[in-house]
Amino acid sequence: MKKLHRPVLLMEVIENIAVIKGGIYADLTFGEAGHSDVLLEYDISLLVGNDRDKSTLDRYLEHGKYRNDSRLRLVEGPFSQFISQTEELLFDGILVDLGVSTRQLLEAERGFSLMKPGPLDMRMNPGVGEPLSSWFAQLTAEELANELYRNAEIRESRRLARKIIQAFNEGRLTDTVALAELAGPKIPGRSHPATALFTALRMMVNQEKDEMEQTIPALIDRLKPGGRLVVITFHSTEDRVIKKIFLKAAGRCTCDEPICRCRQKEKVKLITKKPIQPSEEELSENPRARSAKLRCVEKI
Repeated sequence: MKKLHRPVLLMEVIENIAVIKGGIYADLTFGEAGHSDVLLEYDISLLVGNDRDKSTLDRYLEHGKYRNDSRLRLVEGPFSQFISQTEELLFDGILVDLGVSTRQLLEAERGFSLMKPGPLDMRMNPGVGEPLSSWFAQLTAEELANELYRNAEIRESRRLARKIIQAFNEGRLTDTVALAELAGPKIPGRSHPATALFTALRMMVNQEKDEMEQTIPALIDRLKPGGRLVVITFHSTEDRVIKKIFLKAAGRCTCDEPICRCRQKEKVKLITKKPIQPSEEELSENPRARSAKLRCVEKI
């Protein structure tokens, strides 16, 4: 199977997840199995790969390197469903990669592309849930602005939301390129000004922030003692959510009170005091990794 997506921080994931012989592992999101294929090179007993994009799993079952390996189990659905789908298992290591795959970005019909015209969709699993166009039809400008700030902290969220809703209601918002143009022109040598907008909208459509806040603490409870949870984020909003969850699980103060009232129970120890970021060598080979940050905790 020809892979379009490079696994981010691959060696750092393997080092921090600390693979053991006969261990049980999970990879959320499975994607093109960049991380999973390497984990399966080790003498582990089971790897559960989860992805909400059914086409990704179908592609691997047809062409994947370990598609016939009895140690691999694939499950479809969002993170929140993974808990119930694997309720009989405790894990030695869990990887959560919050990024969008290169294949999804390049397939214009998925609606993730800034540069190629595609439908106003952005659903990770096409056919499940409401597409972006339905959200625009239902939200007020104020509600959309709140979503843009909540998911990507876009400073001019109110102005941008008004432009989007007006263009949609007037029938001018016909595809993703028209949407991207509302954020401003592309400046050579800099990220597209619509990058944060598309991130916020994708997270809104797929309810990604809620998924993180509900599921990451539950994943900690599914680790064996000594098991590790590794999370890779790709923008500051995601990283702050994960940092707070990990600090809380480590018994640290996460409240804003002058006198701490957290009284947290210590469940994990922090393996990464600061997030791990890609090396210069990796960035030279894979510029898409530039915003990646890896955090890891160990169950105590």
